Amino acid sequence: MFERFTIEARRAIFFARYEASLQSSSEITAGHILVGILREGESCSAAAMLLKDHEPDLRSALGIPSPSGKALSDLMKDIPLDQDAKMVLARAVNEAEMDNSFYVYTDHLLCGMLRFPNDASVALESIQLNLESTRAASRRHRTKYPTRRTFYHRLFGNPFRAHRTALLKLLIILIAMILGTLLVRWLNY
Repeated sequence: MFERFTIEARRAIFFARYEASLQSSSEITAGHILVGILREGESCSAAAMLLKDHEPDLRSALGIPSPSGKALSDLMKDIPLDQDAKMVLARAVNEAEMDNSFYVYTDHLLCGMLRFPNDASVALESIQLNLESTRAASRRHRTKYPTRRTFYHRLFGNPFRAHRTALLKLLIILIAMILGTLLVRWLNY
């Protein structure tokens, strides 16, 4: 499920699970994902830049205290996502596709939170952060710091485009033809 998520976005979700464990929560909420983005904020992303000075305000608005000194191994257990957190992840993927990006960044997670009412979006609105300004900051950041595209993406573009299936079929036919030719030559010797 998380193969499209960047390392930073995966770490944000890891920290969300950690925060939920700290609170002995039965589910990971959208608020936990927001705090996960705050904790992962060491990266140079638009989300980190937008949120870096607001951690105390957001934690208090969400009712999530600062982390204690508990050991990580005592806290890490499998905690499911609640419905809002699942919607955040789904809408983050949608934001990435709207951005014409294969990868889901922490910026997309932040935009996914702002697309529907939840505990994280209410906390973000308390610091005057909205969807349009977040998208604009994300675009500016991506223009200033473009991501390196893989050879596949340079050659074929977005892998979810319709031509991907046709190219794969063509490749399979080509391989079958080469193998058939080799087999016929081998049988003729």
